[in-house]
Amino acid sequence: MEKWHAYDHTKCNVSGWEPNKEKEPKAYEKYEWGLKHFAFNSYASDKIGPRRLLSGEEWYTHKKCAAVEYKGLKLKASLIIIYHNEAFSVLVRMINGILKETPAELLADIILYDDSSEEELAIEKDLQKYAVIAKWDIVKFFNSEQRLGLIKAKTQAARKGTGDVLVFMDSHCEVTGRWLQPLLAPIQEDKKKIILPIVDVIDPLHFEYSKAMIAKGTFDWGMVFHWEYFPWSYFDDEENYVRLFKSVSMSGGLLAIDREYFKELGEFDEGMEIWGSENIELSLRVWMCGGSIMTAPCSRVGHIFRTRRPYKGKPGVDTDLYNSLRTVEVWFDDYKRHFLNARPSARKMDAGDLSERVALRKKLNCHPFSWYIDNVHHELKKKLLEKTEL
Repeated sequence: MEKWHAYDHTKCNVSGWEPNKEKEPKAYEKYEWGLKHFAFNSYASDKIGPRRLLSGEEWYTHKKCAAVEYKGLKLKASLIIIYHNEAFSVLVRMINGILKETPAELLADIILYDDSSEEELAIEKDLQKYAVIAKWDIVKFFNSEQRLGLIKAKTQAARKGTGDVLVFMDSHCEVTGRWLQPLLAPIQEDKKKIILPIVDVIDPLHFEYSKAMIAKGTFDWGMVFHWEYFPWSYFDDEENYVRLFKSVSMSGGLLAIDREYFKELGEFDEGMEIWGSENIELSLRVWMCGGSIMTAPCSRVGHIFRTRRPYKGKPGVDTDLYNSLRTVEVWFDDYKRHFLNARPSARKMDAGDLSERVALRKKLNCHPFSWYIDNVHHELKKKLLEKTEL
């Protein structure tokens, strides 16, 4: 564990983020090691240190966000953070930022769940040592003896949380000021609302924090997630800088959901493998079974978008395709053919045992997929109409 816990580095980026190979061979070796194992520049992260300031009015999308009051919040949140082969400084800075920018009365616990990191990259013991020094009394450590994959690990870790609301977070994020209140307030009004923050960008090479444009999540017939941006005219009404808006889908890495409602919905599909499409599957389940997904523009959380996925998947399996097929088999009804046309390689794939998820859909008394494209995801229906016209 590096001994840099005593100071507070508040810069938002790092100068000299790439060391000179000839003049600083050891530093350059560390820089390359980080890119290999994390798909981001852990050398730059280490230079920033354990803290940086991301609060103040300049971090809000609009000045109206600073004026919003959140009185009478009674809910407590459990933050669910899964990590596998994560960089120590990234995770430490994330937790320190959360503790600094979150009112203590709104936090029940922070669940740090190690999904069986490889021995060379294991950091749990160092994190526990740091937790004592930094007084992370609210942080609870758990680990899996064997690799579960992000989806199964999320479900297992969520069961450890004690808060009224579960806030799922990727392990390479940084929060801004007053990030949690806009997520909790709508859930206190309606427990069937899933609330998302705006996902800002932390550059994977020089670690500069950049505010993202306000956008909603969506996906196409191939089950590929993407962002949909608003026309500039949308913001002619300044209240739209503050007002919640509907999202067809969540990106998956960052979301807040009532803990009991998450259980009622059937948590994540534990038949899925490692990573991929669990965000769309949960989105379909929420919308089709009586809930809604909203984004709170006044909540901003930065996320490192890696240059690639550096961890191992399941040998011989395209887990994203497999998970997408499971989703389609359960939720798309007769519209499954449009997915298969978009991703024909799924035709030869077996989606595994779906009986539990099919029974869950029946138990929740969910709408058909035709209702979803008529009432929620209009763009999917529009694409079908365009094909028909051709």
